[in-house]
Amino acid sequence: MNDNMLHEPARETPIAHECDLCIIGGSCTGVFAAVRAARLGLSVCVVEQNTIFGGSATAAQVNDWHSLLDATFQHPVIGGLTVEMVDRMRKRNAIDDIPLPGRIQFRFNSAEMAAELDELVTSHNVRPFLRASCVGAIREDDRLSAVIIEDKSGRRAIRARFFVDASGDGDLVRRAGFEAYTRPVLQPVTYQAILGGTDKLKNVPGFNWRAFITEHAERFNYPRDNGSPWVHALTGVPGVANVYGPRNHGVDASDADQLTQALLDGRRWIRTLSDMTRALHAIELPVVSWAHAVGVRETWHARCMHTLTSDELLSGTRFDDGIANGTYPVDVHHPGGTILRYLDGREEIVNRDGSHYWQRWRSEDSPTPACYQVPYRSLVLPGAANLLVAGRLLDADREAFGGVRVMVNMNQTGEAVGVASALALSTTQDVRSIDIPTLRTRLRDGGSIVR
Repeated sequence: MNDNMLHEPARETPIAHECDLCIIGGSCTGVFAAVRAARLGLSVCVVEQNTIFGGSATAAQVNDWHSLLDATFQHPVIGGLTVEMVDRMRKRNAIDDIPLPGRIQFRFNSAEMAAELDELVTSHNVRPFLRASCVGAIREDDRLSAVIIEDKSGRRAIRARFFVDASGDGDLVRRAGFEAYTRPVLQPVTYQAILGGTDKLKNVPGFNWRAFITEHAERFNYPRDNGSPWVHALTGVPGVANVYGPRNHGVDASDADQLTQALLDGRRWIRTLSDMTRALHAIELPVVSWAHAVGVRETWHARCMHTLTSDELLSGTRFDDGIANGTYPVDVHHPGGTILRYLDGREEIVNRDGSHYWQRWRSEDSPTPACYQVPYRSLVLPGAANLLVAGRLLDADREAFGGVRVMVNMNQTGEAVGVASALALSTTQDVRSIDIPTLRTRLRDGGSIVR
């Protein structure tokens, strides 16, 4: 017997729920998958490990959504539930439009978005499981029949006909024994908080966050990272701001111990900002609220039927099974800074100290693609008949993933797998062999922009 292992006796697990579609992960991606499937008549449940829906947009307080327009900023390439959510947030004065051209188009109140997602879930009769984690799966050959969750009620099972893993970390894919991979070097995590008093810094002559951090970071043991923190006034709440802490490299957020340390580091570093402004400018920056989760850019990827490549992305390759569009640049973070490669051939190099310069990765006379696409087959596991993936678990190489990983792109993958699950249920019963033209038509009928 291994001294580092315990043997748990076999036990019976009660079934908590039965439905057509069970989604693991309640980010916007997961919720949008649930809503699109419910609108097509499926009974759906969503299992979410946090106390609120929305993932990075809400629990991690990453409150920016990037451009929904093509590379010329003239024509929309993203629609569907992303646009519906923007409209819902506008009705509550909980979202700001950011002037274009630029990467960011919207900045929103994360708490208000969480409440809107609650409304979406409940109004579509989606069964929610909050503070619940997927810890196992029942699989026979290429089919899943149930997932095992653990929540405040203990260990329970959910039986379903189809499943979606939108957990980001492959919680279902890996526990069910399907192939997944991770990279030796992952994109970094960040931690956010809501701080008060930031408006008072306007009274400090010439105050600039980048210069302030550059000059004083070493004294206060605050990491220097591309001019962080990023500080944005919180939509609809005067006098407070959402503060993005420094990027934390070398963290695998799918590892419980590393995730714990990242949360502790994030809170310590953000609190240090108040120490700095108090000591140097006699200004307090009290913490109003901490993020519920760390902002994760990357952990695991499912091994799917197609690995999206950077060449396909940057050339704007059109796929017969394209189900999502985007224009966010290839954005690869590394300890020395960030490289952003745009569809129009420009490349921005941002150094760790915040300095940056521009160059070209493609000649000026080369044509600029209007957008890039994500194919359905990058969400389909070759060995799974009734399981799809959505969100950052999709299959893509390092550079391609750096572009597609942002929320406005990932939201569309959720909608696609929700519709695909409904189509499979009504026709072939196998997500690998659904009719792609019908999938694209039904996505378009539901408000998605399918090119």
